[in-house]
Amino acid sequence: MSNIKELLNKRYGYFILFLFLFWLKTYMAYWIEFSLGVSGIFEHIILFINPVATGVILLSIALFFSSPRLRKWAMFIMLLFMTVLLYVNILYYREFADFLTFNIVSSTNNVTSALFTSTFEMMRVWDFLYWVDIMLFVYLFFYKKEAPIAEDRKELKRRTKVSVTLVGVLLLAGNLILAEIDRPELLTRTFDRNYIVKYLGLNFFTGYDVFQSSQNSQMRVSADESDLAKVFNFSAENHAAPNPEYFGAAEDRNVIVIGLESVQQFLIDYELEDEYGEIHEVMPFLSSIYDNEDSYSFENFFHQTGQGKSSDAEVLGELSLYGLPQGSVFQSLGSTNTFHSAPNILAQHGGYTSAAFHGNVGSFWNRTDTYRSFGYDFFFDAEFYDVSGDRSMEYGLKDKLFFHDSVEYLEQLPQPFYSKFLTVSHHFPYPLDEENVEFPAAQTEDDTINNYFVTAHYADQALEEFFNYLKSSGLYEDSIIVMYGDHYGISDMRNPELAPLVGEDPEEWNQYHDTQMQRVPFIMHVPGVENGEVFDTYSGQVDMLPTLMHLLGMETDGYLFMGQDILSEEHDNAVPLRNGRVVTPEYTFFEQEIYDTESGEALQDQFTEEELEELYRYRDEAREELNHSNEILMKDLLRFYNPEPLDGLKEIDYLYRDQLDILEEHPGKETSLIEQYDGESSMELYETDAPELEE
Repeated sequence: MSNIKELLNKRYGYFILFLFLFWLKTYMAYWIEFSLGVSGIFEHIILFINPVATGVILLSIALFFSSPRLRKWAMFIMLLFMTVLLYVNILYYREFADFLTFNIVSSTNNVTSALFTSTFEMMRVWDFLYWVDIMLFVYLFFYKKEAPIAEDRKELKRRTKVSVTLVGVLLLAGNLILAEIDRPELLTRTFDRNYIVKYLGLNFFTGYDVFQSSQNSQMRVSADESDLAKVFNFSAENHAAPNPEYFGAAEDRNVIVIGLESVQQFLIDYELEDEYGEIHEVMPFLSSIYDNEDSYSFENFFHQTGQGKSSDAEVLGELSLYGLPQGSVFQSLGSTNTFHSAPNILAQHGGYTSAAFHGNVGSFWNRTDTYRSFGYDFFFDAEFYDVSGDRSMEYGLKDKLFFHDSVEYLEQLPQPFYSKFLTVSHHFPYPLDEENVEFPAAQTEDDTINNYFVTAHYADQALEEFFNYLKSSGLYEDSIIVMYGDHYGISDMRNPELAPLVGEDPEEWNQYHDTQMQRVPFIMHVPGVENGEVFDTYSGQVDMLPTLMHLLGMETDGYLFMGQDILSEEHDNAVPLRNGRVVTPEYTFFEQEIYDTESGEALQDQFTEEELEELYRYRDEAREELNHSNEILMKDLLRFYNPEPLDGLKEIDYLYRDQLDILEEHPGKETSLIEQYDGESSMELYETDAPELEE
């Protein structure tokens, strides 16, 4: 402590001390917490210096206060701000392998609350190290009041203060130059936020993100119809004609879409060995549907979500557009934008009634407003379910109860209907009360991974019960049932711990393996077709809507979709991910790195410069989809384009809380299942072993 006091007694001693401590913990976090893909001595140097520039600039603000007491408080506030910013990003990254953005922080309410409840799950014993400088600051300046501070005794010259800030600006400029040398056009064409943090630091990224968010809001104001031209051209060239073998295979059927929360492809046919050496299949029912002769299933289907997670999957699946580079479409644009969505399109093409079912509050991810914009006739959220007591968990109604209780509303929908069910029980951090646990946990050192298999099995049981009801009620044969994994369940940060369970070596795990783990199930189950198979086509969630429409016998060439029919012989097998990575059957692209998709071998050193340029062009063409999608959403371009099938579209003129009266008076009510049962409910056909319903 005496050495610290001696340092503090020197001019700028306290400034240097706390700048050093902030740099040290930030640099530590870069290596321990974040997966930034640092390679080569040049990138190591940049990573080493990048916390310094913004640290100098922010801390130097305190020097401009004339009062020693105000300087003290300003220094503390700046240090606290940078520490909080660092730590919340650490917690967020541990689960989502991404950095917080302005849109996520400013636009969410329930989302932020839900993330907050998982904070303790994401904390680690060493986290106190990130607060050591704050504790030291408090001790020296607020508790140990006799600590000498040279600057407190003499006012700093204004020229000196400006010089310190100028040093920070020059360091930042130098950092930018080094970043530009190693990664040209970093701020204009990088899709992955990891790269901005790696080259320029977390503080810079946050400021840049706020600036970008402001710029994006201006884009919508300045947009006009002329901005549609490039998008039209791309959409026309991107269109894949339907395959006659499958076109109309599900014509006039009800559509039942089920979002499989956090289900990844590796769970299909996966068998887990328990601590006694016994083998248990994790999701036997879903696996049986996946391999069924009435199912079109896809083994190389990737989730393409960003920070919007489950809501991004809905954007991809129902708009054939990507989520935003930062934040969530639902939160940022859901209340204001024009959308050409599945509910609207199917209503105009085939007279479909639409309904969404979700056992959480409607404000979560701003679903109530967004579903109105999507054109959903009905939305049954937590207000329409009993979510009291042990019936619910952190993210809403338990799956078995959710499917069971939804029947009361499903049976009233006029047919044909488009319905969507969003499950929540298999959600991070994968808690499940003891009375519902019927499956052994995995045996790793990570409880999140261990419980992942337990809740997956519960979700599978709930799905099977719902299918059994559909069969016994008669809805099964009149429907196409679409199931998709919405996003990863095990994050990149936890993947090395999962590695042995999927036959990989944790020591060799890298970003290639993380990318391959982004596969999720996609199953289009059409009872009675008998020509189903498991396709090895490379595809993603953006392809779901055009594939569904062609199966329903509806053309898609009039819409501005980014995806293509997966069953089409013209389908492009390049799959862009939201972070800019691109996966094809042959290659997996990162920024400048290329891996063999089959073997995982790094290939970039095996090509000439000319060959690399050709491959990068192939990668960049795939990424063009992301840019066009961004244009459509951020500029709200669909307000300028109304394809003929949507000419008669009407806005919903009632609130969802009043929808039961609307449903009761619906002109198509006689086509509903309950009317086919002469007004008698089909609820008694639903069989479930949910312990909450035993009474």
